[in-house]
Amino acid sequence: MSFYYRRKLRKIGKALLESSEKVHLYRGDVLTREALNEQLELADQLRAAIRDRKREITEVESLLNRLHDVLTRNGGRIYPLTSATDYTDMVIMAAIVAGAIRSFFLQPFKIPTNSMWPTYNGMTAEVRSPDEPAPDLARQVLQTLQWTWTHVIPAEATGEVGIPIVMQRGERGMEYGLRARQRTVDSGIFGTGVWKGAADKHELQVGTQLQAVTVPADFGFETVLLRTYFPEEAKLKLPRQDQDRWRVVFAKAAREGRIRSGPNGPVLLTGRQATAGKTLLNFDILTGDMLFVDRMSYHFVDPSRGDTFVFRTNTIPGLNDQYGQPSQSYYVKRLAGVPGQKLRVGEQGELFVDGKVVTSPEPMVLNSRRAMDLGYYGYLPDAGGDRYAIPLDQEHTVSPKHYFALGDNSANSFDSRGWGEVPADAVVGKPLFILHPFTSHWGPAK
Repeated sequence: MSFYYRRKLRKIGKALLESSEKVHLYRGDVLTREALNEQLELADQLRAAIRDRKREITEVESLLNRLHDVLTRNGGRIYPLTSATDYTDMVIMAAIVAGAIRSFFLQPFKIPTNSMWPTYNGMTAEVRSPDEPAPDLARQVLQTLQWTWTHVIPAEATGEVGIPIVMQRGERGMEYGLRARQRTVDSGIFGTGVWKGAADKHELQVGTQLQAVTVPADFGFETVLLRTYFPEEAKLKLPRQDQDRWRVVFAKAAREGRIRSGPNGPVLLTGRQATAGKTLLNFDILTGDMLFVDRMSYHFVDPSRGDTFVFRTNTIPGLNDQYGQPSQSYYVKRLAGVPGQKLRVGEQGELFVDGKVVTSPEPMVLNSRRAMDLGYYGYLPDAGGDRYAIPLDQEHTVSPKHYFALGDNSANSFDSRGWGEVPADAVVGKPLFILHPFTSHWGPAK
């Protein structure tokens, strides 16, 4: 329980740090020096506490509460969030993307993560070996039309490449994990400082020197590391995908003595050498699918099991933060169960509905068959979470006026298994058409 609670605290902390950055950017000039300095100092303390896995939970909670109180005083209309923020975001996005299409008929929606992969794409990576040539300038220009961005990152030092990790002793012995990312802001469009966005900073060790790598927020940088430095393990077909692949990497490294402590903390040595000025990482980031959501149909017919559907999260208690503030996000998942249906996940990753393995739609059938070659790795009974979690290792009956949501990418989806059911009045609509990028996904939504 403490593991999931600590993970939830980290998530809340990252959200508070992001809010602190926004307050700093948009209200720093109207705050007193004392008020702003207090906020920035608390943000630095909280950032350090989140990175330190050994920090006492009570200390992290205290920092969260103190920063929340300061942001409440300093935040103006930026913090805390209100329902007006949610509405404003919807109107602005509809105006830019949909133009004259009225927002109450169609709503634009960008897939943020890969919880619905391979049905829909969030940000994904195409990884090349460091010694492979990157796309030439002309190709990179064409790729930007597809919202694909090339990253060729040179090494800042010479030496063996290491990946900073965390270690803790668990019930089954020593457990390893990658060091947490740090939320920051990017440099704006083409490095101009205009339209800054959220970003994540990761660190690598080259020789004895730490090198920071900044990528868009929520991008799966861990996959880039896995495919670059452990390509054979990256190909393994395992139910929990990258989670299980990293376990294989860590187990092999422990046997070979490649997990060591150093001046920068514990590190996983990759066995790969880097040379200052030469390419350290070489990859493309493909942005997530942009689609239109049909907001009208569900006013006349109820959602059906198997539909992909978009919903608001501000009325789902399991997604509230520690202070009771509702989530302001929209999620897209697959509707796995309607009121009264009984759900359970079997030992082989099958989804049972009312005691029978699902026979439609195709993505649910492929998941239940664990068609890994097609990108469907099977359902998992749990997704972490806390007191709102509904694991499906035991049969669960969907509540009246609620729906049970699952991601097609079960190992990488935080859904009803973790935060509970979706109220019927939170449903926005169903995906209608993928309008960008122009890939195999383009066209009517599945």
